[in-house]
Amino acid sequence: MNKVTRPESFSIFDTYFEAMIRHHGTNGTERTDGKSGHTLSRLEIVRTDWTIRREGEIRCASEAAMVELSFCFEGCGQVEVSGSAHDLQEGSCSLQLMRDFSASFRYEQGARVRTLAFGMPVWLFNAYHGPVAAASASAFDRLLGTDSFRQFRCPILPATRRLLQELEDCPYTGAMKDMYLEAKALELFAVYTNRFLYESDSQAPVSGTLSRTDRQKIREAREEIVKRMDAPPSLLELSRIVGINDYKLKLGFKELYGTSVFAYLREQRLHKAGELLRTGDMSVSEAAARVGYMNFSHFAEAFRRKFGMNPSVYRKEPR
Repeated sequence: MNKVTRPESFSIFDTYFEAMIRHHGTNGTERTDGKSGHTLSRLEIVRTDWTIRREGEIRCASEAAMVELSFCFEGCGQVEVSGSAHDLQEGSCSLQLMRDFSASFRYEQGARVRTLAFGMPVWLFNAYHGPVAAASASAFDRLLGTDSFRQFRCPILPATRRLLQELEDCPYTGAMKDMYLEAKALELFAVYTNRFLYESDSQAPVSGTLSRTDRQKIREAREEIVKRMDAPPSLLELSRIVGINDYKLKLGFKELYGTSVFAYLREQRLHKAGELLRTGDMSVSEAAARVGYMNFSHFAEAFRRKFGMNPSVYRKEPR
């Protein structure tokens, strides 16, 4: 971490990770990439990548208060915070307000948990929600009421996947890196705060109708189409491969990943093609064929929409 002074509220992140380590010890949790944190002037960014080796309940508590925007890219589990129970949902984003709470977490043995979280101090959250009269409750207090925890959740919005990728691909170092990361983080907060708090349908929850078995089969379907992106199965074939009916697969995939099966496949194909072109070892036509595009003009058009430039130009961009 850099040397910016951390607000006390960000100790909530530490409390959770200390509980994980206490519960699992060195043998219970394998750190794939572990935990990495970056403290900015007003926000904190925490990335995690864990593989759970021993199932069990992990408990923690904190008297601090914080607003957290978190993205779950991969993982299965159940969370209970001050009596409010939730499933960890892969492919989802949640805005969470918390104070003086206790929590318990239970992850499936063997599950990989990969997340990205942003912490925002309560004073900053309140400042962004307009001036409040002295006699009025703050935005944070109005939303929480007498509760200790409140969560808003939806699938990760396709429009924000670019922002998430830009965070990963930060082109700066030092002070410019902090400025860049904070700008991207605040943009994500703006998109999802607007979604959850101001749009008319913002509080419509993720349906939660999928069983644990259904979610596992849909994750298997995702892995199958990524593995076979050069010659993917049809939706009906895919549903037969993983053992779920095609209607439930179609709706469940949208619920978990926020997009359709084949829109997700298209995104993965283009990301993979971009990676292949960046190596400089493949021609544009070879990269297109490798990810399953037989029509070069269709590939070039989709690539331009995704990356804002022709694939031949992208291939020559500085690494």
